[in-house]
Amino acid sequence: MPKKADKHEICDGGETISNRTTLKKSGAVCTIICGDSRVELGSFAGQVDLLVTSPPYADARHNHYDSMHPDKFSEWFLTFHEPFYNALKPTGSLIINIKDKVVDGARHRYVWHTIEALCERGWYSIDDYLWYKPNPMPGFWPTRLRDGWEYCFHLAKTKKPYFNPDNVRKPIGDWVESRLKNLGKNDLSRHNSVNASGFGRDISKWVGKQTVLPSNVLTIPLVGKNKGHPAVFPVDLPLFFIKLLCPENGLVVDPFAGSGTTGIAALSLKRSCVLIDNNIAYCEETAKRLENEAAATPQEVKFEQPVALHQPYLIREKKSSEK
Repeated sequence: MPKKADKHEICDGGETISNRTTLKKSGAVCTIICGDSRVELGSFAGQVDLLVTSPPYADARHNHYDSMHPDKFSEWFLTFHEPFYNALKPTGSLIINIKDKVVDGARHRYVWHTIEALCERGWYSIDDYLWYKPNPMPGFWPTRLRDGWEYCFHLAKTKKPYFNPDNVRKPIGDWVESRLKNLGKNDLSRHNSVNASGFGRDISKWVGKQTVLPSNVLTIPLVGKNKGHPAVFPVDLPLFFIKLLCPENGLVVDPFAGSGTTGIAALSLKRSCVLIDNNIAYCEETAKRLENEAAATPQEVKFEQPVALHQPYLIREKKSSEK
């Protein structure tokens, strides 16, 4: 069991009335929940194969969604640690897409602090992926260049979570035709490095292969339009991780769903999903996008008008008299 996050509890700022909207496509079901994922995930204990999300970045876009100073981010995110951990199956995974912030001219390492704190509470850091953006936003800064990448951290409850690399294989490339056409004597068996580094290769094993495993650097362009949300990631980002980390008939959850990009990816792969956000406007936009972009037909859509007000994600310090 994970260690409990200490000295804080959920404070919802008022009564939260959850609203659920369900869309269906090709046997997969997508449920949109307007509420706090720390509360709503209690209904999915041990059922989730993959949590994939991009949480609100520290001290950013205050006019659009909840945010907090980088110094407080790790403490805030730890209030989601136990609900996330408990919702996952033993072989489930958590993907966190996030980026550091520059504070007073230097990178604030709140992201690193957060990942380290999660690992201290029982998570295993399986791998670090980089999302490389070939079309980063233009700009000029006196000591920095354009931001062309973001982190995607893979955490899990075990060192051997569900993992299907064959689902993300890519074409090997045209280079094989010329390179493998005339193999030399050093290509027909393992050839160790001449500098005694311990590394070696056997080029002959590439003969006849049509695909290869990708690296952990994902090249995916930014989305051109914001899709009703100021920080939309491209569909191909959650699509990659769903293929890699969620089995067929598995359940995908995005606890900071925004405008529902994860849902579009999940439904396109015939995976059921749950999208949770505490902002009604984003939940409404998600329902529209899933109908329009995920090709759910009107007969497959059940949409109920939201009945809850936006409740910010907050934490408060417990008083010494409280248990």
